[in-house]
Amino acid sequence: MLAIACGLAESRDLDCVFIANHAGDHAIYPDCRATFIDAMSEAMSYGTYDHIKIGAPYTGLTKGQIAGIGGNLGIDYTKTYSCYKGGDVHCGKCGTCVERKEAFEQAHMTDPTKYE
Repeated sequence: MLAIACGLAESRDLDCVFIANHAGDHAIYPDCRATFIDAMSEAMSYGTYDHIKIGAPYTGLTKGQIAGIGGNLGIDYTKTYSCYKGGDVHCGKCGTCVERKEAFEQAHMTDPTKYE
């Protein structure tokens, strides 16, 4: 998907594609590790005429740290969605819903999410 995104970026005269992987992904998804992102960014730079790069600013941060940064920036988390189930509201039980709840707790923030 990153290669496709880089091709689309180049076709739209963009120079970078961002991915929102985080430190909690590393154990589960090898393609979210810094070594993969760095290698993929280098490959995309060589493999595109415009030397498209991949940015991954959250690679070393936990979801709790990311939630805290968003809170400090004034992000309205009621307008974000992360449930794998895909309903109108978060299920509250899937892996990403559990991680979302934990992230708000780690960031010492009230979770504004509506769950089933």
